[in-house]
Amino acid sequence: MKIGYPKRLFGARVSQLFFLEIRLPVAADPTNRTGDRTQRALLGVCALLSAVLYLPVLIKLAGQWLGDSNYRHGLLIPLVSGLFLWRSRESLKKAVPGGGEIAGLMVIALASVFLVGGTAACELFTTRLSIPLLIIGTSLFLVGKDFTKRAAFPLLLLFFMIPLPYIIYYKITFPLQLMSARLSAAVLGLLEVSVIRKGNILLMPNYALEVVAACSGLRSLMTMITLALIYAGFSALSNVRKIMLVAFAIPAAIAANTLRLVVTAVGAHMVGPSFADGVLHEISGLIVFLSGLLMIMIAAGILKWVR
Repeated sequence: MKIGYPKRLFGARVSQLFFLEIRLPVAADPTNRTGDRTQRALLGVCALLSAVLYLPVLIKLAGQWLGDSNYRHGLLIPLVSGLFLWRSRESLKKAVPGGGEIAGLMVIALASVFLVGGTAACELFTTRLSIPLLIIGTSLFLVGKDFTKRAAFPLLLLFFMIPLPYIIYYKITFPLQLMSARLSAAVLGLLEVSVIRKGNILLMPNYALEVVAACSGLRSLMTMITLALIYAGFSALSNVRKIMLVAFAIPAAIAANTLRLVVTAVGAHMVGPSFADGVLHEISGLIVFLSGLLMIMIAAGILKWVR
């Protein structure tokens, strides 16, 4: 019995498992059933071992998605990535198999190093980063570089489900707090609302608004960038304009967060502190999301309209 090159066998089988029906030119051989069973067994063992190795990492990652409002959008990333793969299934069927075995092995080895090293050092970010790396490396090795290139966007989107390391998070948060307070004070001055800014605190005659870490805008920044990526993926814009739309998400997030602070301050000034700390505080997240989404939609419309 002659068994073909493992990459060809694995590639054909894995593509069928993904319901993409990518069949490689393997000659029909009724005696090759043993080889098919061996492929399935090996793939099953590899999948089981990967699940066992990554189960603790995935449990902690899902726990942070559910418990930390800054990264709740991470719950949608795998679903959206799968949706993009499903929408591209006709293109993926036409992918030429093979050509990425060495690169795939290198990416898989890097993912393994990240998993082992991160686990040994109790470093969550590194172990979580190995998840999308392993998926990309597996795609290169088993299905090929053409398939991986066609599926590049949904695969790279998986990196946005990984929470930032806390050391980076706190390095970014405080400068954003100061910038949000400065911009809000400037807008309130234009609205002729009496305000004095001291660091990240806005002082008004009847109210003191502190721009705390949760109001720094980092949460809205990550959400808006992810939202712009998804919106760009569904749009018919060119690649350059998609990049421009994602880049626009940064000022859109800053503007949306500034709008929330200004609305809160104006509500406290005109109605009272109880209104600002009550109703406005409850709907402030909705204000940021809707205003940011509206700005992204307007920017996408302008990019589509301008020649």
